[in-house]
Amino acid sequence: MKKINVILILLLIVMFFVAGLSYTYYIHEKDYDLNLSTTTYEVYSTVSFDGVIYDHLSEYYDQEKKAYIINVYDENAENYIDKLSIDLSFEVPIASKMRFQIHESYELTRYYHNQEETIIKEIIYQQTIDSEHFMHSLLGKGSYQDYFNHSDLYTYANQTFYPGTVYQLNMVSGGSHHFVRNNSLYHETCYLYLDYSFEFVQANRYSNIWQIDPLLLS
Repeated sequence: MKKINVILILLLIVMFFVAGLSYTYYIHEKDYDLNLSTTTYEVYSTVSFDGVIYDHLSEYYDQEKKAYIINVYDENAENYIDKLSIDLSFEVPIASKMRFQIHESYELTRYYHNQEETIIKEIIYQQTIDSEHFMHSLLGKGSYQDYFNHSDLYTYANQTFYPGTVYQLNMVSGGSHHFVRNNSLYHETCYLYLDYSFEFVQANRYSNIWQIDPLLLS
């Protein structure tokens, strides 16, 4: 009898746990997808330079850092920042909210023209340029700008996305130049290492799933 009771209790715990996860949630991170639902989100993102799409197998993707490599100092480079576009295409199976993060790391390298050929690398900080750029970033905002920054370091789309529509959002478009030094003592290079993630959750669960004020996206 005790064994039967234990089995029943375990079954109830499992049922309670499954019920607690019975919401629609989806994460899209470059080529990685996580879908916590029997329904299906169709989400695609592209990174392109001058209209040419590059994926995580391209020469402009750092496999060790798991990030795209953006040249921010040489206007003639194929992967120059002002040629960059990040676009998002998706369909949702249920009324949904979206949030995203763009992770940036700017690496400045100085090559000294001495006998030892000294190389010094440092991570540099970017000031916020203006409202047409992301905060503390050289990246230019895309045509889709209906969102706001939150203290949890996520950016939240204001609108609710509904089934039956294929959404095409231009998230990042171009960017600004970072000036480097080139003299008799040394020369410099500067690259942005960039990755991103987009998260979707059913619209009536965003507040308790993301732990934000329910009035923010109402």
